[in-house]
Amino acid sequence: MLNIQNLSFKYTEAEKKTVSGISLAVKAGEVCVITGESGCGKSTLLRCINGLCSEFYSGEKTGSVFLNGTDTCTLRIADISKSAASVFQNPENQFFTLDVLSDMVFPCENFGIASSEIKKRLDNTVRFFSLDTLIGKRFKELSGGEKQKIAVASAVMMGTSVLLMDEPSANLDYRSIDLLKDTIGMLKKRKIAVVLAEHRLFYLKDLCNTLIVMADGSIKAVYDGTALSQFKNEALHRLGLRSISLFEESNEVLPHNTEEDTVRQTESGIPPQNGKEALFSVRNIFFAYKKEKPVLCNLNLNILSGDKIALIGKNGCGKTTLAKILCGLLKEKSGSVFFHGKKLGTKQRYAVVSCVMQNVDLQIFGSSVYEDLLWGNEMRFGIKEKIPTVLKQLNLFQTAESHPQTLSAGQKQRLIIASSYILNKPIHLFDEPTAGLDYKNMQNVCSIIDKCTDNGGAAVIITHDYEFIINTCNRAVLLKDGRITEDFPLNRTGIKKLTTVFTYHL
Repeated sequence: MLNIQNLSFKYTEAEKKTVSGISLAVKAGEVCVITGESGCGKSTLLRCINGLCSEFYSGEKTGSVFLNGTDTCTLRIADISKSAASVFQNPENQFFTLDVLSDMVFPCENFGIASSEIKKRLDNTVRFFSLDTLIGKRFKELSGGEKQKIAVASAVMMGTSVLLMDEPSANLDYRSIDLLKDTIGMLKKRKIAVVLAEHRLFYLKDLCNTLIVMADGSIKAVYDGTALSQFKNEALHRLGLRSISLFEESNEVLPHNTEEDTVRQTESGIPPQNGKEALFSVRNIFFAYKKEKPVLCNLNLNILSGDKIALIGKNGCGKTTLAKILCGLLKEKSGSVFFHGKKLGTKQRYAVVSCVMQNVDLQIFGSSVYEDLLWGNEMRFGIKEKIPTVLKQLNLFQTAESHPQTLSAGQKQRLIIASSYILNKPIHLFDEPTAGLDYKNMQNVCSIIDKCTDNGGAAVIITHDYEFIINTCNRAVLLKDGRITEDFPLNRTGIKKLTTVFTYHL
């Protein structure tokens, strides 16, 4: 089905090979999980399989990739994609139209599949993935998680014999990850070979046939799939890998908030301040992209000094929209935003709020990592002196002279987090900051967020990452149907409540 022999690849602008001497085989109906630290070569390996290296990404490739017995070096990318469909790490990179329906049928139409067969596949895919509410929307209306869900559904709809998936769970809520798990199980039964590059392993332990751990572009270790379910979290952490038993992790972590549990949500939707003045607050925020369907409904939230808030909720519930309003990228239809009790317009929010977006490519401007951190900040006192330290803290020091677009997705994520940190603004917004991060770099991000709040600042973190939340946050806020329905401290009682929320409400 898929056979790789002594594969190596070096990008034109890179100093050394990104993947080196890779050999592996994946049979029909097998699931091969490739993991390892950010930047170890996982995404490049998938690009070598689907033909993007070196047809789209310039560089030197040696070795062989065989799909269904055919050497891919004899095939065009279009022909490879008939056998191997791909789900990219950034789903926006694989959308070719403006709306969901057109994009889902586009690959099948491009391959000349009969319209009756396309309709049949589309109906089955919409039903299986529960896409009824998304199929008529334009991509600009979707959340990052919803886009990821569409990318997976579109790839499955193509009906190829091999499916390549790069961090497919990165932006998904807990229930959507369950659906992804069911999807992979269905593909196994259909004898489709699935190759995943993934950091989050907990949902794969009953599906994996082969676990490959990469380091520095090479295969460091190969495990039988049954070994994955037998690993303890501590052993995986020593390998730099994420936890396998997700909710057991909460018993191993000391809560960041040790106060007695209290009911924080009041009838007005504004949590009590326990004698503290709100650092940043929103009052009666209403927002809608379309008049007939509000996204945020009279939302109220107080953010206190020292808060590290996990803003949680299902994909598409309005989390990113709220973040854009807080940092001034969107203007609320009604309501107000306050900093230390002073009402702020959208432009005034730029001065006090920094934001790490879900798609960090939108925030990269420099021609090197160092220059990107300096961009627009040359005249700020002390910035140059802080850059080496923060690069070391986020394991990016060795990339300081590299062009940001040569970095892995996880490295780009950490670069923009570094940019946010060195600005030293009082409010920090992070939208899915651990997408594409291994365990060690997740811990590095946890440390940076701690530093963001050490001197009276606050952080609001949009995330579906349970492991990250219990390692970092001291408060959880649940957004549902445009309103805050839960707001609780993450002490021991709160972590138990968080587990319940993830299990039954996400």
